[in-house]
Amino acid sequence: MKKTSLLLTCLLLILSITACGSNSGGNDNKSATNAPAANEKKEQPAGKEKIKFYTFKASKPEEPIYQAVQAYNESQDKVEVEYVSLVQNSDSTDFMKKLDILIGSGEVVDVFMTGNEEELLERASRGVVEPLNSFFEQENVKPEDEYNKVVKLDSNIYGLLTSSTQWFTVFNRDHLEKAGLELPEMGWTWDDFREYAKKLTMDGHYGTYFHTWGEYANIIAYTERPNPQLDANLNPIFDDPSFKYFFELRRVMEQEDKSAEPYADVLASNYHVLQQFFAGNASMLAVPSYAVRAGLNLEKFPHDFQMVYAPVPRSVDSNDIGMTNISGAGVAIGAKSEHKQAAYDFIRWVTKEASKYSKDIPSYKGADGEALIKEFFKDNTDLIDTESLANTLFDPRNKMPDSFSVPYGSELKTIVENGMSSYMLDNRSFDEVKAMMTEEVKKVVDANK
Repeated sequence: MKKTSLLLTCLLLILSITACGSNSGGNDNKSATNAPAANEKKEQPAGKEKIKFYTFKASKPEEPIYQAVQAYNESQDKVEVEYVSLVQNSDSTDFMKKLDILIGSGEVVDVFMTGNEEELLERASRGVVEPLNSFFEQENVKPEDEYNKVVKLDSNIYGLLTSSTQWFTVFNRDHLEKAGLELPEMGWTWDDFREYAKKLTMDGHYGTYFHTWGEYANIIAYTERPNPQLDANLNPIFDDPSFKYFFELRRVMEQEDKSAEPYADVLASNYHVLQQFFAGNASMLAVPSYAVRAGLNLEKFPHDFQMVYAPVPRSVDSNDIGMTNISGAGVAIGAKSEHKQAAYDFIRWVTKEASKYSKDIPSYKGADGEALIKEFFKDNTDLIDTESLANTLFDPRNKMPDSFSVPYGSELKTIVENGMSSYMLDNRSFDEVKAMMTEEVKKVVDANK
């Protein structure tokens, strides 16, 4: 019996050594006791800590974020990032719904991406996002010195932006030149914008386009106010003169000037926010700067005109001529991650380096934005005027108000969208719509206290 037992033991040891050798990648120093772990993580290089990155960007070799993750994995030998795409249509709303289901079912999320800061803050308010304060303190870095904007709730930092998207005005150069108009400069107003739209309206196209999103109900609130719906005490700000002004501007440009496509047509057509501009049906568009890169997607937005850029208009009575809004896609760490330091190291890298692949301007202040623009679009100057783009995005007078966000910001935005819809379609007075929006916003704020 002893001989049989000894023989079986030797045989098992030989099989164990053989199995270990077949999974060690040629590393003869791996012990047999490590074999099960190696078998469980066949795709993970030996010695690397593995984290999962959940994103709404497609899992395709041509996807810039996918390329960035692969570059990160090749750049260092400590961490292996697994790219997990939950949707293939880049719809962040669908993605967040699926991610919420996974988290609710017990899935441990290391790093995840959001389409905007409201999506991120909503999850932070539920306790599923890890604050980053302690990581920055350990690194001895003040995040506001490193980034144009960080995603904060109260005093906690919950996320970083992979890109810096700011509002500007984009023009069809052909239309601008045919109308005999110069590119406007920093300090032009919304009254000027109206006059430009009148002069640009010709040859069967409109001077401008307003989308159905809440931002287009009052762009001033997004670019010149700390929060687009609330004051510091969480009271509705619809008494702010900019709301009455912008609602009336929308109506008069559509009904009297005929320089903007009718709201009813926009609503019925379900356009992409950029569709009418690139189709040549609108000459100028106030829009976030993601329009730059979108303009290179000629399959989706076929056009042959050059885009030229100017700052977003300011309030007629504003003293701060360079006010704008900065936003972008966010990255955050899951509160239950067991690899928080590795996750933090990854999001720091991706917020600094992913722009090389995405051709988006990073929120990281250490980047040379003008040099990036020249490099990104050196082969696309027929479509993008890099000089006016750089002048617009990096004008030293650009500044952002001391802003704050709330986790229920998307609900407030919907209220304003509904208010604008009622104002334009039902021909209601602004005071009627203001009372409705004020009441609805107060309900949401009270429900979240």
